[in-house]
Amino acid sequence: MEFQREITSLEDSFQSKGIHLFLVTGTYPNWPHLKEKIKNLPDVAGSLQSKWSLYISPSYERIFPELIKDCQSNFQSQFLLRDINKNTIQHFSKLWTHNYLKNRTRLFFNDTSIQWFQSFSGKNTSVLFLGASPGLEIDLPRIKKDRNHFLIFASDTAIGYLLPNGVIPDFIVSFDSGRGTTYHLLLDLPKQIPIITWLGGSSYIFELSNPKILVNTGHPLDQITQHLFLNHLGKPWPHYSNPSLNLLGMVLSITDSIEDRQFFVSGVSFLAERGKSHCKGTGYERFYLPDTNRKKSLEFTTKRLYSGDRKGKNQIAWDRLNQKQSLPGFQFLSEAKEISFPTIQDKIDPLQVFQGFPPSIADLAKWADQDHSGIIHKKTLNTWLRFSLS
Repeated sequence: MEFQREITSLEDSFQSKGIHLFLVTGTYPNWPHLKEKIKNLPDVAGSLQSKWSLYISPSYERIFPELIKDCQSNFQSQFLLRDINKNTIQHFSKLWTHNYLKNRTRLFFNDTSIQWFQSFSGKNTSVLFLGASPGLEIDLPRIKKDRNHFLIFASDTAIGYLLPNGVIPDFIVSFDSGRGTTYHLLLDLPKQIPIITWLGGSSYIFELSNPKILVNTGHPLDQITQHLFLNHLGKPWPHYSNPSLNLLGMVLSITDSIEDRQFFVSGVSFLAERGKSHCKGTGYERFYLPDTNRKKSLEFTTKRLYSGDRKGKNQIAWDRLNQKQSLPGFQFLSEAKEISFPTIQDKIDPLQVFQGFPPSIADLAKWADQDHSGIIHKKTLNTWLRFSLS
């Protein structure tokens, strides 16, 4: 009885300071029950529930090695992001952090417009996402014919095919942080097209004069910026999840608030089609051109990017895109027989944004240096912290 009163006293004490304390008794924790309790906390923001850290006392690890091993295994399976997401984080963690802080410094030195994305509003809008699979070439006549009826989001990979063929999208979407993104944008890009991206995106994007619209991806540094915007500027910056981890999933997520939205897709398959992996004009052609000769064609070289079957991360992404319970549905433009478009007069710009500035590099580095989730790479952060304070 005395022990129970002490537990209750501790819980109340922590609760008064805004900390939730869970004391687990028994041989092993009931992981599903614990996960459900944490998910149902009324005052925990949804964007913060996606990032967890497990801290183990050295003495417990020495005295109870089997229990600690069980906790690590169950903690990872119950709380941490897995599969494709985990592999992506491990591969790109350094690059995301480096790009985020590097791009932040460039905001003040380049003549570019920066806005922070909040939502798309409106209703009865026909949204068209254009990927870069070979099927885009087949749909091109229909896209050009009905261009004025669509709000078009083009992937950065597809822009090299669309522009020479007279299709100017409303937005370019680019979230890949790798240097390969540069090859897709090495063309005469119209300066009025906004680029939807994030601060951890390709550094080359921030050298362009096109307007940038920054989305909150849930990266730890984005969460810090979100917190500081809300507290210092009073501006909410919503977090948009992307379970499929590709550009189509992101556009589905950020346009979900449009009422009675019709969502169409072209150029998305994750498969090699008609002997090639992508449509004409992508950055892959520029990248692989030095390897092309009369014995090894460009199609032969790039076909290895996709095969005739969806495998690995491509199959996972495809499955998640087609899960009706997790993402709103879409239809392929090539399969849509009759489309009831709104009139051109009804088509308005539904973009909702706000302006402002993220915290200084020193603030970001200090905050991020306290993060031990494994997503932020300590060596990169310490380097930036040292330079930002010098």
